[in-house]
Amino acid sequence: MSASTLDTLAPHFERLRTLDPAQRAEEIARLSLDPASRARLERLLAADAADGDPLAEAIAHGAARLHGEGPREFGAWRLVRELGAGGMGTVFLAERADGQFERAVAVKLLRGFPTRDATRRLRQERQILAGLDHPNIARLLDGGETAEGQPWLALEYVDGVPLLEHVATHAPALRDRLALFEAMLDAVAHAHSHLVVHRDIKPANVMVATDGTVKLLDFGIARLVEAGEESQRETSTRVFSRGYASPEQEQGRAITTASDIYSLGVLLREMLEGRRDATDVRASPIAPLRLDADLRGILAKATEPDPAHRYASASEFRDDLRRHREGRPVRAARWTHGYRLRKFVARHRVGFVAASLAVLVAAAFVWRLERERTRARAAEASAQQALVAAEREASRARASLDFLSDAIAAAAPDVAMSREVSVRDLLDAARAKLEQRSDPALVRPMQRLLAHLYGDLGDIRTGLQLMREGVRDAAPADRAEALRLAEDYDEYASQLGIKGDVGEALAAAQRAADWRAQFAPDDRVEQLRSRQSLALVHHRSGDDERAIALLREAMAEAKALPGMPLDLYTNIAQALAALLATAGDADASLAIAEESLARVDALRPKESPEHVLLLRAKANAKSAGGDAAESERLLREAIALQQRVVDPGGSRMMELTNDLAIAVNDLGRYREAADLLRESDRHMTGAGIDGAADRAISEGNLAAVLENAGDYAVALVHYDNAFALLDGAAIGADHQVRRRIEREQARTLGLAGEHARALERLTDLRGRAARIDGEDSGEYAMLTWQLVVLARNMHRPDTGLPLLDEAERRWHGLAPAEHPIFLHMRRARAAFALDRGDLAGAERELRAAVNGFEAAGAQPIDLSIARSELAAVRLRAGDRTEARTLLVAALPALRAAMLPQEISRAAAERTAGLLGLSG
Repeated sequence: MSASTLDTLAPHFERLRTLDPAQRAEEIARLSLDPASRARLERLLAADAADGDPLAEAIAHGAARLHGEGPREFGAWRLVRELGAGGMGTVFLAERADGQFERAVAVKLLRGFPTRDATRRLRQERQILAGLDHPNIARLLDGGETAEGQPWLALEYVDGVPLLEHVATHAPALRDRLALFEAMLDAVAHAHSHLVVHRDIKPANVMVATDGTVKLLDFGIARLVEAGEESQRETSTRVFSRGYASPEQEQGRAITTASDIYSLGVLLREMLEGRRDATDVRASPIAPLRLDADLRGILAKATEPDPAHRYASASEFRDDLRRHREGRPVRAARWTHGYRLRKFVARHRVGFVAASLAVLVAAAFVWRLERERTRARAAEASAQQALVAAEREASRARASLDFLSDAIAAAAPDVAMSREVSVRDLLDAARAKLEQRSDPALVRPMQRLLAHLYGDLGDIRTGLQLMREGVRDAAPADRAEALRLAEDYDEYASQLGIKGDVGEALAAAQRAADWRAQFAPDDRVEQLRSRQSLALVHHRSGDDERAIALLREAMAEAKALPGMPLDLYTNIAQALAALLATAGDADASLAIAEESLARVDALRPKESPEHVLLLRAKANAKSAGGDAAESERLLREAIALQQRVVDPGGSRMMELTNDLAIAVNDLGRYREAADLLRESDRHMTGAGIDGAADRAISEGNLAAVLENAGDYAVALVHYDNAFALLDGAAIGADHQVRRRIEREQARTLGLAGEHARALERLTDLRGRAARIDGEDSGEYAMLTWQLVVLARNMHRPDTGLPLLDEAERRWHGLAPAEHPIFLHMRRARAAFALDRGDLAGAERELRAAVNGFEAAGAQPIDLSIARSELAAVRLRAGDRTEARTLLVAALPALRAAMLPQEISRAAAERTAGLLGLSG
């Protein structure tokens, strides 16, 4: 038998092998095959059904072993019991195997043992399906392969009953059945917007939870099975359910979203009439409803044999049902004048009757009839406009799908001449194709979509260019369009903020909030989106207090809100944790980051972009809490994940590399920190970020690293560069970025010996912090500590000790007792004791500091500085032996990290000279 003959028969074989003999014979008779091919197909099917097939026995043996070995673990899940089996595989109830938290899931073992290439494609499909985030879709949580190569999936477990059982048991009224169905349409529309087709919509794949929520199961599982069977064509000949499958599925033709529309139409008819079609004579427990002409027309349009004559989308299907519910003309009906008038009268029955009575009562009221006629004409015109708009939207949808297909084809390996096609390749191909289009109705929505995707990659320059064009003259006509545009304007506000255009960013975020307030005032999720977007703009404008307040409110509501979208929850949590860490509230920041990570771990695979955001948030919390080593570890993990699953460059990599530089700087590796900051600058340039605040922060961070290394003169030059950038952008004195850089510059001035300038600057900043942030803030505590450091450098114990007492008291309210700053405070007390001639007191404080750094496994540089200071005290006490021992241990780290003029190293070198250790 030739390979081409097998290719022709293979789709029919896979479909027919699962049928009983009678059905199989009937289906074979319908096939348009020549006698020889029909005979071959029958022989293949007979051989497949015969006993003694070694392959079938091997598979059966493997299945028997699976069920006979007791509980099995799949990744983090342990099987509890079998829930059922079907054509696509066997389903088990499972629980977390590691016991970290309680969660029940449904583990599905897919039938078949795919090849290596098919397994790779199956994993890609799983990644796409895992991105579906909708309250009416049972989520794909995890997946993998068994040791034998059998693919498995972990899905959200729905505690409820199948859809038709719910309808039969509760016998809901028409409006209730349609409400259930509209929730299903919302879910399908969400999946279709992500280019995911269900392929197997049927009653068994729809559950109604105990709280009444509809959940669609097995979304895209049919596609996974086909991927596992190495399907090379977008057909549905292998996996479908007879009676619900569209004609094109049964005939093995290409499938689209229209195939799901057909299955939905069949399911709706069964919900309403208890039968799938006119030929269905099965007894049904569902009480049938009497349907009017409009509903019958809707069902007929949804189940048209020709896909081109069905509804263009699930959203259009849903809109027609809403029109029916509101008494407006539906697309499925012929819009004759009589039909539109009847609909108008039904909606305005009272007014129409009143007008008719007025005509009968007196001719003086004829003007009322004229008014009603005018309204009728307006209603007719409105309905006609709606029809035109609907047709226009359908045309746009088809054009959008054509455009996406062209863009993806342009980036395909055989066109791009590359075996690997990245997300960047796809976006660049789509952008190039878009430049060839001229229809604004297609171009601008696609520009906005691409702007989001480029923003996710961190390419702010390209994203902002696309978004500026995409939102030009944009105005919503209805609720759905308003919410889409609001999301686009949120992204626009974010990109403008990153670029430093804070005024425009605030205007964009406020416009999005206004649209949500107008079109969706009762939608709590949409209001949360507005709150988060406005909070980030307030942060960019320097008002962290307002930003934190908004994010705290949003976080509290997000935790309590059922069906909260995970991406929104993650963004709120990450932003709040980051701002709290910056404000010095390390404990609160860490609690939010860890709670959010646990939530994401339960709902997303480990290799997901959400983990990058929350790992960074946790790292910043650890850094604020004084654990620079753990912060470094978390940031390196986040950077590696970002490179693998998102992009190796862009704005997010800029932020991650900058944070890593700060952690490495805190660990005393100043040269490495400077290199990382330069790398962060390269990412910033590559992403097109040229906002004054971001560039000033970069200059300030590099200056701080140079200061730690002891290069005070060059550090001060970089601080001047930072202030020039801030002045050029008119960023005022009270802006948080300017105040933070001023604080760091004042510290450097004090170390460089310019004590008077440093004291004036720090005193002014502390007064502003009390006014803006409050005396209990982290900023006020940090400035108090910097005044202590300056008093120590000036040898002013009378001024420094009261400030030290206050700083210690305020830091105890902000940081845990093990925070390194309290050991540095002991060093300061020792210095003031020496200024007063209290050698014993100085030794006592320094020994406590050295012991504390050793016990905490602190970074070498802090321990080395404390040892060198204790060596100087022991030398003054006449104990040259211990002084030498301490200094020999301290000098290598000091000399490796710092320049000779750095203040701590210079003091250590003086002691070394007295001990004869210079070199």
